[in-house]
Parts: sequence; structure tokens; C-alpha cells
Amino acid sequence: MKVLARLVLVLLGLLLIGTGLYILAVSADLDLAGGAALAGLADKPVLAAIGAGFLLAGLILISLGFRSPKKTPGTVLQVSEFGEIRIAIVAIENMVLRVVQQNKGVRDISRRVFATPQGLVINMRLRVVPDLQLPDLISELQGKVKSHIEEITGIFVQEVKVMVENIVLDQVPVKVK
Repeated sequence: MKVLARLVLVLLGLLLIGTGLYILAVSADLDLAGGAALAGLADKPVLAAIGAGFLLAGLILISLGFRSPKKTPGTVLQVSEFGEIRIAIVAIENMVLRVVQQNKGVRDISRRVFATPQGLVINMRLRVVPDLQLPDLISELQGKVKSHIEEITGIFVQEVKVMVENIVLDQVPVKVK
């Protein structure tokens, strides 16, 4: 639920709680300036029940407004002749990781997969070893990732974006004599 909708729920809940308390006070014949006559609730049970209903509805709305949203894992939907198939985005991200890890020039990868109406968009951030032909490496990785994901999942990959984040230098300690 978006922030604005949650704010509206809380405000509406506060309004209902205030209305419920006012109705309860009127049904109990309370002098709103400070008198207390709770015995008046027995005289007007319908009005008291209405006030309690408003109070309860307000509390429910406030609890809905303050409840934290549950994040459901993203999935990609496909329909086959036997029914629907959902593949979790996390599963696709792990497939990308497996393909990239098989390449000896890549030391580290972070990846994100987004589902769009046109197909999957795969973002990869790489750390590679020095002295590689980066255009060749990236082109090869893009092709491998695209074909592997399309072959395994059957989902069209619209784009594979690669950013080389850093060059990893494997430093060997120099022995000082």
C-alpha cells in the first residue's frame, strides 16, 4: 500500500475514533465540559453500540494504516497449455550468476533482473581481471546470459546491460630480502 493511502487510512481512523468517542459520550449523558455519568449508557444502548462500532472501525483502520507492507517476491508469469508457470526473479538472477561465474575473466558480479512487458531486462555489475579485451568479454557474456535464460525459462530477454565496476588486481606479496 502506498504512503498516501496509508496516511488516509490513519486519518480516517482517527476521525472515526473521535466520532465514536463523541457518540459514546452523548449516549452516556456526559457533560462534555467534565461531568461523568456512565450510568447513562444503559438508557441508550443503540446509541452506545453505534459509538462502539465507530470506535472499533477507527481502530481497525488505524491498524491497517500502520501495518507494514508485505513484499512478495517478484515472479514472471508464463502460460502453457497445462496452466500458468511462475518463475521467481531471484531464480533468474541465480541463473545469471551461474552463467557469469563460468567465465574466468569475471571475479565478482552483482545482478538485478526486471520484468517488463517487452521481456526481461538484466542488469549486471562486474569486477573483472586486468588485461582483458572488455568489449569482447562483455559481448560474449551478454550473448551467453541472453541465450541461457531464454533457453532455460522460455522468457524473452529484451536487454542485458553490463557495467564494469572495477578491475580487480590480484596482488602477490613481494618478498623483501
